[in-house]
Amino acid sequence: MKKENNGSQNGLKAYLNTKTLIDVTMKNFITTLSLTFLILLSTVTFAKQFYRFKNSEGNMIVKDQLTNEMIAAGYDVINDQGKIIKRVGPGKTLGEEEQERLKEIERKKKEYEFKLKIKSDAELLRQFSSISDIIRNRDAQLLALEQRIKIQGSKSDLLKLQLEDQQRQAATHERLGQKIPKILQGDIEATQAQIDTNINSIATLEEEKVDVASRFETDIIRYKKLESLRRTIKQESPQNDGSRPVIYDCASIADCQKAWQLAQVYAKDNASGQIEIITNALILTSKPEKETDIALSFSKIPAPNNKSQIVFEVTCNESEQGADLCKSDFVKNVRKNYLKLVESTINS
Repeated sequence: MKKENNGSQNGLKAYLNTKTLIDVTMKNFITTLSLTFLILLSTVTFAKQFYRFKNSEGNMIVKDQLTNEMIAAGYDVINDQGKIIKRVGPGKTLGEEEQERLKEIERKKKEYEFKLKIKSDAELLRQFSSISDIIRNRDAQLLALEQRIKIQGSKSDLLKLQLEDQQRQAATHERLGQKIPKILQGDIEATQAQIDTNINSIATLEEEKVDVASRFETDIIRYKKLESLRRTIKQESPQNDGSRPVIYDCASIADCQKAWQLAQVYAKDNASGQIEIITNALILTSKPEKETDIALSFSKIPAPNNKSQIVFEVTCNESEQGADLCKSDFVKNVRKNYLKLVESTINS
């Protein structure tokens, strides 16, 4: 019995000794881990950043917090050893930020306008196949408006005759010492109102004529410019012409101005019709009505290196005889002589 009791006591002592050793080991581990954490925390806490900048007087200032003055001037982020961690450029003032915002708005506006212009150009090229198409549409709309004006004018003439008759009736009543009947007085007022309405309608139609002519002129100018650009890039030939457009490459702005002035004189002297459109980018004479007529057009378009080109074209009547005329030596000389005139004038 004693032996058994001694064995049990020895086993219990061994267990308790082992448990104590484990407890001590765990305590030591936890203590070590806590100390390590505290050391790391202390390192992080004491690894403080500083901010260095040069003030308006040129002195280098170091602070432990950012200020508005630093942000405006730009600053360096440094550690406690004075080593640069990061360099930050000067901040923008409120005025600069506002200016930048306005520039961005302007940029977006121009981008939007450019997209609209591309869409408008595509629609113009889709809607019309030539300058003649645009002119025909313009003339058709102007003719329709003119007819409406004539109709309104005829109505006004009839109303004026009606008003005169009504006024004569009123005068007769007055001569007889009678009051003008209310019905007649109402008719006179109604007729006068209709005449005034017609006059306003005619004025509105006249304004619409001006708007139509202006709108189509803008379309003609833009279409011609697009057509000239396309032909210059693709070196296409006119439909009824066997040769390519004549292109004058401006060596300078001054040369381009001289060449453009000569183009105006040349168009006036050599075209069959009169100049219909003249702007700083397009000179266009009236379309060739007869088989022996020629029309001239000059387009100023942008070229590489911020320069310009003048594209000169001759067109003839849309007939077989017109096509033959455009291939003739006469028309070829008209093309060549413009370049000769420009070169001799500028080089003299």
